[in-house]
Amino acid sequence: MSLKSFIDKIFGKGLFNTKWKCLVCEKEIFEGYFCDECKSKLLRIGNAYCDHCGRKLNVSAAFCTTCKGRLVNVDKARSLFEYRGAVSILIKKAKYSGAKYIYDAFTEDLKNLYLKTCFNADYITFVPSTEKAEKERGYNQSRILAENLSGAVNVPMFTGVKKVKDTPHQAGLNRKERAENLKTAFRIVNKKSLVGKSVLIVDDVTTTGATSEALAGKLKRAGASKVYLMTLCSVTPEEKF
Repeated sequence: MSLKSFIDKIFGKGLFNTKWKCLVCEKEIFEGYFCDECKSKLLRIGNAYCDHCGRKLNVSAAFCTTCKGRLVNVDKARSLFEYRGAVSILIKKAKYSGAKYIYDAFTEDLKNLYLKTCFNADYITFVPSTEKAEKERGYNQSRILAENLSGAVNVPMFTGVKKVKDTPHQAGLNRKERAENLKTAFRIVNKKSLVGKSVLIVDDVTTTGATSEALAGKLKRAGASKVYLMTLCSVTPEEKF
């Protein structure tokens, strides 16, 4: 960092800004969100992935063992990281400990992945929470990610997806149980604006894919022509559910 940049940062953000720490290890840093060591430990998904759900693979494929024959409503998906190590710690902290500022650290990465993938979506949307659940947490993590990306790539938000039923926590459920859990969970309003449009769903984690599959099905029945998915991270096909 140049002396000028250092001075600008001091006077622009204050001498004792607590955000001058690595989000993972809390070591003092003067730019970015991560120290070099922790940044190197973020398990980024490279050029080998499942085109249909975005998970990391040893060799790229149209469908992986997790989604083949099961996930038919999502047309294409990408994910930034494997859900392991430092990333999983950050996601849990952001999701369950009120540290929503963590999501801002990934806006630029999401933007770059969106542009690289050439999604060209007409709308960006998110996996909604019920009013009760959002009130209890104080925010919807998927909406934060979607709004950040929407602003970064200048694609409008579609906010007509509602979750109308509180469902048991998905964690710990297998694929079949998750799908059953979500059958009647979502409702779409303002359907006319979706007709013939492509929609990108943004979420934090892909596990079985049941949530995005259920939501994508609702969007297509409402008239969407294509539904894509982007997530911060995803588990690998070897994981069992």
